[in-house]
Amino acid sequence: MTNADGLGRKASQSIGWVLAERWSSRLITLAVFATLARLLEPSEFGLISLATSIIAVLQVFVDSGFSKALIQRRELSPKDASTAFWTSIAIALSIYGLLALTAVPVASALGEPELAPVLYVMGLVLPIGALSGTPAALLEREFRFKSLSIRQSAGTFAGAMVAIPVAVLGGGVWALALQSLAAAIAAVVTLWAASEWRPRFEFSISSLRGLWKVGSSVLGIELLDAIQSNIDKILIGVFFTSNELGYYYLAQRIGTILIELVTSVIARISLTTFSRVQDDLPRLNRIFRQLTFAAAAVSFPFFAFVAVLGPQLVPLLFGPGWEAAVPLMWILAPGWAFGTIMYFDRPVMLSTGHARAALGLAALQAGLGIVAVFLLLPLGIVGVALSRLSRVLTWPLRLMLLHRYIGLRVWSYLGQVARCGVAIAPPIVAIALLQTTTWANVAGAAWVFALPVALVGGAVYAALLWLIAGAENRDVLRRAAAPAASYVSGLGGRRHRRESKADGQLGDQ
Repeated sequence: MTNADGLGRKASQSIGWVLAERWSSRLITLAVFATLARLLEPSEFGLISLATSIIAVLQVFVDSGFSKALIQRRELSPKDASTAFWTSIAIALSIYGLLALTAVPVASALGEPELAPVLYVMGLVLPIGALSGTPAALLEREFRFKSLSIRQSAGTFAGAMVAIPVAVLGGGVWALALQSLAAAIAAVVTLWAASEWRPRFEFSISSLRGLWKVGSSVLGIELLDAIQSNIDKILIGVFFTSNELGYYYLAQRIGTILIELVTSVIARISLTTFSRVQDDLPRLNRIFRQLTFAAAAVSFPFFAFVAVLGPQLVPLLFGPGWEAAVPLMWILAPGWAFGTIMYFDRPVMLSTGHARAALGLAALQAGLGIVAVFLLLPLGIVGVALSRLSRVLTWPLRLMLLHRYIGLRVWSYLGQVARCGVAIAPPIVAIALLQTTTWANVAGAAWVFALPVALVGGAVYAALLWLIAGAENRDVLRRAAAPAASYVSGLGGRRHRRESKADGQLGDQ
């Protein structure tokens, strides 16, 4: 087996393992979210959405791109890791102090006086999270995704153990605020228990310069992304009601859970994988296409089925009163799908030393997103949801840059994506037509309508995709699915230990 085949196989298998382990964490997240949606009001979700958006933007400064820089570097010294760690801690403490000083005026400016105390508490996530950045990057660099998955699961479980009792006792928005804080603390404790690395009391200006060379571009990219990703919620909070923001938050949160199940897992693996083969462009090209196909094959049906079956799934999962979120899901779902297949552009550009091009692309996408949200704001929250589709406009430029930097065969790439689209179209069109019948509106429609049509639709999609995928793509599907199937069947634990050991030796291949 060639090195290219070995690394491609390792990456595809890693997708299956991490996806399988993430299912447990994300399903718990969905269950907790559904429980809280039944206990809390949309306005309370709206308030926490505002706070989360502000914290998300500030979190970018805490990391400052150092995590990505640590992963991307060919050679890493102990001083590099310690310098990144202490710098992140100092930045986090400074930003939290600034947040504490400005929380009241920010809350007043947004017309939500109750936001200030929430920011005081949720802002603690910044210094706590700074403790995780460097050890998480080092584990990721070593392909130790099992430890990272356990960290995620521990945070999810701890957050649930705090949030649900607080909500039951009438804590309202504090259930959500304390959930974030508890999850961050548990994640840090678990991560440090899993990592052998400990920071040294040393700091190197030369290391900081080296990390900043990559980190500055990553910081710019992620800051633009954070602003573009959160300005919609901030503007809804300013111009519309907390209830409307709550509906929008629920629709987006459903998409976020799906994206975390698939896209973020593959993107995490991809940066590590691409960095290992950055000097072998044909090899990089092949792995890039394989990962893109695997991501599209898994995520397209998730997004499509959840959106088209939203009228049945939303009341089932979240209870009455959330139906206004369903049309927003219909609008947002295509953006989730395109986001999946475009998720790899940044890792491949960063890993091949084209951070400035990635920054320029992020700036263009952010600019388009911000302009679109302001232009469509008069249409209400529906217009804001439509503005999220603006990222699709950057796709032709992305393909041009990928062709230039890694020699991407554009038509082959588009053909792989199109196969997934062609396979999912027939079942989705059929289900959409069935939604107009009385069958879709009977009592217990989630069970007597949504479940059977989803099972049949999923089987049709899988069969069609297998028929039209082609030999290379079928091999990708086998490699990605085999570990997940083994995990579910109860054989995963033993085999995963073997895979984890092999993953740790990946750099020697």
